[in-house]
Amino acid sequence: MDRSKKEIKLLVENYLEGTMSKTEFDQFLTGLDDKAVSQVYSEVLKSNFEKTIAKAYPEPTVTQKPKAEKTFVANYPKIAATVILLICMGVAIFNFLQNSSQQEVISYQTAQGEQRNLTLPDGSEVSLNVASKLEQFPFENQVKRAVRLEGEAFFQVAKDKIHPFEIQTQDINILVIGTAFNVNSYSEDNSIAIAVTEGTVKVSFLQASEEIVEKLTQGQLLTLDKTSQSYSVRDSEDPVFWREKVLHFSQTDFSQVIHSLERWYDADLAVTDSSLYQIKITGQFKNKSLEDVIQSIGYLTNRETEITASIKIHNPQ
Repeated sequence: MDRSKKEIKLLVENYLEGTMSKTEFDQFLTGLDDKAVSQVYSEVLKSNFEKTIAKAYPEPTVTQKPKAEKTFVANYPKIAATVILLICMGVAIFNFLQNSSQQEVISYQTAQGEQRNLTLPDGSEVSLNVASKLEQFPFENQVKRAVRLEGEAFFQVAKDKIHPFEIQTQDINILVIGTAFNVNSYSEDNSIAIAVTEGTVKVSFLQASEEIVEKLTQGQLLTLDKTSQSYSVRDSEDPVFWREKVLHFSQTDFSQVIHSLERWYDADLAVTDSSLYQIKITGQFKNKSLEDVIQSIGYLTNRETEITASIKIHNPQ
C-alpha cells in the first residue's frame, strides 16, 4: 500500500465535503482493488459516519431529557446527506472495481509441441514453452503489472520500480521489478520450479496456512513439491534447457517425464506397467524422435524391454 492512512483519510474527507478535484478523485479510486487499501478506506468511512451520526444525534446527559423526535427531525437533512454521500461513494467504488475487472485481459497460448516468443506492452519479453498460457491484465493506471501463468515461461522483465511485475501461478505469487527467470508450473506436474538467471525475485505461497516468503537471487532455484507441500532452495547454474530445444530430466518422477513427453511431442502416451511410476529419470535429449527418447529412457534405467513394450504412443505428430 503506497498511501498512508492519513492521506486516505484526507481524500475521504475531501470527497464528503465536495471539495475533491478530478485529479484527487482519480487518485481516490486508484488501488481500490488492493485489499489493504480497501480495508483502510472502510475503516475511515466507518469512523467518519459514526462521528457524523454522533454529532447530529448526541446522546442525552443525565440531567437532560432526551428530545429524540425533535433532534432527529432537526438533524435529518445532515444525516440523510451523509448517508447519500456514502451510498454514492459505494456506487462509485463498485463501478470502478467492475470496470477494472471488465477491462480486456490479453491471452497468449501455445499448443502441445509449440513454443512462442512475445513482447508485453511494458517492453517485458516472455518465451512460452509448449502447452502454456499467459494472461496479461491491463498495465495502464495499475499499481502492479499483473499476469497469470499456466505452464512454463521464461521472463525478461522491463525495469519499473514504481510498478512491480507480478506473476500468479497456481497458489504462488512472484513479484519482481526487473529481472530474468524461468517459471515451470504445469498443473498436472507434481512440482513447481522457479529459477533465477538475473536479478532478484520474491516468491510467496501458503504452507500449512502460513505464508512463506523467499527472496531468490541469481543462480538460485526454488522447487515446491505439491504433494508434500515441502520446498527447497538451492544453487543452480543450469541453463534454461527448453529454450535451447533440449529436454532435460534430473531425478525426475516417471509420471512427470510422461507429461513432458506428451507436451513436447504433442502425443498421448499410455503406460501399461504401473511399476514404471516408481522410477526416476536423469538424462537430456535434443533433436530426437519420441520413439528414440523412449528407447533411451529404457537404456538409461536398464529396463529397455519393459519400457519400450509398456509405453504406447497414440496420435504422434
